[in-house]
Amino acid sequence: MSHGALLAAAAVLWPMPELLAAAAAKESSKAGEVAAEVENEDEPGRRSFLGRLFKRDSDNAPVSTAEEEKKEEEPKASSSSSSGKRESISISMNPKDVTSSAKKSTVETREPAPDENEPPAVLPSSGDGGWDLVKINGRDYVTAESVHRFYRFSTYKVEEKHVWLRSNTLILKAQIGSQELLINNVKFILSYPVQESAGRPLFSRLDLCKLIDPVLRPSYIGDGQLFDTVVLDAGHGGHDVGARGVYGYEKDYALKMVLAVKKELEKRGFKVILTRSNDVFITLSGRVAIANQTPRSIFVSIHFNSGGSSEASGIETFALTPQGSSATFSRGGGYNASGLTGNSHDSANIALATAVHAMVVSRFKFVDRGIKRAQWSVLTGCKKPGILFEGGFVTNGPECRLIASDNYRESVGGAMADAIVNYKKALESAARRRLGSTR
Repeated sequence: MSHGALLAAAAVLWPMPELLAAAAAKESSKAGEVAAEVENEDEPGRRSFLGRLFKRDSDNAPVSTAEEEKKEEEPKASSSSSSGKRESISISMNPKDVTSSAKKSTVETREPAPDENEPPAVLPSSGDGGWDLVKINGRDYVTAESVHRFYRFSTYKVEEKHVWLRSNTLILKAQIGSQELLINNVKFILSYPVQESAGRPLFSRLDLCKLIDPVLRPSYIGDGQLFDTVVLDAGHGGHDVGARGVYGYEKDYALKMVLAVKKELEKRGFKVILTRSNDVFITLSGRVAIANQTPRSIFVSIHFNSGGSSEASGIETFALTPQGSSATFSRGGGYNASGLTGNSHDSANIALATAVHAMVVSRFKFVDRGIKRAQWSVLTGCKKPGILFEGGFVTNGPECRLIASDNYRESVGGAMADAIVNYKKALESAARRRLGSTR
């Protein structure tokens, strides 16, 4: 197979023209123009500009302290688990704790010793020289050179700590010592930092199998299921208000965004099931049960973020932490030692996260906080491919003003629906490939 044919398959997941030509096409769409102008305005100008472009919902006036005091206290619970070499974890489960990563802007690097009984991730089948494996502290890594060779990138370059792999359609950038990986300028957070041995950059075997390969070769995803239904989960609800934003509550924005996505998905021929269609409280297990009981479906949980600083901004998307790695930050569930129900769809999870995140970031030019890992309760027990999407910060004034606008939610809803169409195409391609291999 030619270089272009192998890697072009990855283009199914995301809008390649926008990503590859991002620098030259920042203003190519209305959404891009809006976001770019918002970013360049000073605060008074930003408010004025957004006011011209977007009309807020009539019920989204700034929340007063008195109104907040009338709300019930957010319920809290805690859980801890211990198994083998699993870290002992105590997770605060208030509404934002199961969804938000605004607590830290930096990646927390933790490398527990690998469990000797943990099965190694299955490497992509290679008939072209095999994989160059290097063991560091008991953990398997593959050389960047073998990644270059297997995926037939046309260019491989290492300069000091920086690593580049390039083809006609993909640009992969990494840095030794960092967990950040850029693929076509979309940010992914690796499970383990890029290492170096004898002058050779190394990616962890787990990251290769659970992130890099399904993103670069979505047509080889084996754990994806063909689907015609999307279960949309509006975070929070009822007494669980979620994040308190500048102009309203997360629970209300999440529901309105879900309704916008539902409308766009139905236009594209999908069936849509909602975990809630009004302001009611649904337990986390109840949301998962709805997804698990819906045949031929995928699960998308929609939330909005909050930050300790009003400057925190941007989009982030979560897929379930693979077995043998840690969540991106400590409050995301710690180390996944034993595996979880949702890990049966690891490849499909990260492919779905990639499709949605890349589409939204590329269209709206928001701050890209990355595709991350966590053991959120709505993902751990989900028997369907699923993700949790954080659509911006309600604690950031300009960003919350966007979130409060009907036009913005409709635009993001269309982007998410287009992304799900792309993801479905990737799975259909995988199904055709499997069918062809059995003949």
